[in-house]
Amino acid sequence: MRSLRDNARELAQAHRQADSKTRLIKFFPANGTEEIRLLEVSEAVPTTGEVLPFSFQSDPERGVDYPSTVILLSPLEWQRIQNRELELPPGWDIASAEDF
Repeated sequence: MRSLRDNARELAQAHRQADSKTRLIKFFPANGTEEIRLLEVSEAVPTTGEVLPFSFQSDPERGVDYPSTVILLSPLEWQRIQNRELELPPGWDIASAEDF
């Protein structure tokens, strides 16, 4: 089995290939859990003003060895996160996030 980080990187790459308007993907190491956490900023995502995580079970047959949670944001929502006008869910520490 691949490491969580390697599997997350592969998942992020697949998401970039599926959405050419993806501008940023951040990986959030989940403290003490075996979960892939990705935040993706895409120009194809409508601005809703909400931060909604989508969770998925692992799917080893499709190359995803760990459960995952993905947050999709518009560029404006990402700007609002950076300006602290919107908040990420608890445990999603932007200071520890890695660019993928």
